[in-house]
Amino acid sequence: MQETLSSAESSELVRLWRRRQTLSSEDMGTMYRIVGDALVACNPPELQVLGEGRQELVAQFIYVKVLRLDADPDESEERAGHSAPSTAFALCAYFRRYLIDCTRASSFRRKVSIGDQITEAQLEDELGPGEDLEGCLAEHGLSAQAVQLAARAFIAGLPEPERILLCEGFGQEAEGGLSGVASRHAIASYHYRAGRLGLVHKREGLGAGYAQTRIGSWIGQTLGIAIEADNMAAILQVFKILGAEASYV
Repeated sequence: MQETLSSAESSELVRLWRRRQTLSSEDMGTMYRIVGDALVACNPPELQVLGEGRQELVAQFIYVKVLRLDADPDESEERAGHSAPSTAFALCAYFRRYLIDCTRASSFRRKVSIGDQITEAQLEDELGPGEDLEGCLAEHGLSAQAVQLAARAFIAGLPEPERILLCEGFGQEAEGGLSGVASRHAIASYHYRAGRLGLVHKREGLGAGYAQTRIGSWIGQTLGIAIEADNMAAILQVFKILGAEASYV
């Protein structure tokens, strides 16, 4: 494991950590890079237990625990002043604690990554048998056709790297997942791009921070569906339509 961060990296990490709730996109990218680099050789035994890709778990850790995009605003503000790690060793300890929490969570293995295709059976399990999927959208003044058209416009408006990640990694389920797609197309910083797009979060229990991602912002601002637990039926239907449209591009 990297034993120390450089003096400049350590100072920058502490500075950014203490103002995590007001970071610009550029600051988030810097923090993501510092933490990601520090964890390159951090391999806690829990990584083998969870069975998920290492890079995916690192990305989830950074977005959920470091940048805290899924936290409630009040909770995030309260924790913002907590002790900031300044060494790679401390970051690895934080990361291991996160992995331990994941192994203890009984729901962890039931959660489905947005980057995975969701089946009709999974939708029925999530929403309950007999759920009127069209009705879910109608409650928000939407129809499946309207969401399809909006999805096409959203996909077309994405920068090329993000569009490739969405279409091949999410829509087409290309071999190797997001990592394979990024490798084939030489997409730099793909985990950061995928995170900002909204592809490394969990489908269940999307936090308020998900609204800050590109997909979350599109769902909330363009479609008018607030990222809230009560709206999960409609949101899952939107994911399904977005995935279908992305698979055709």
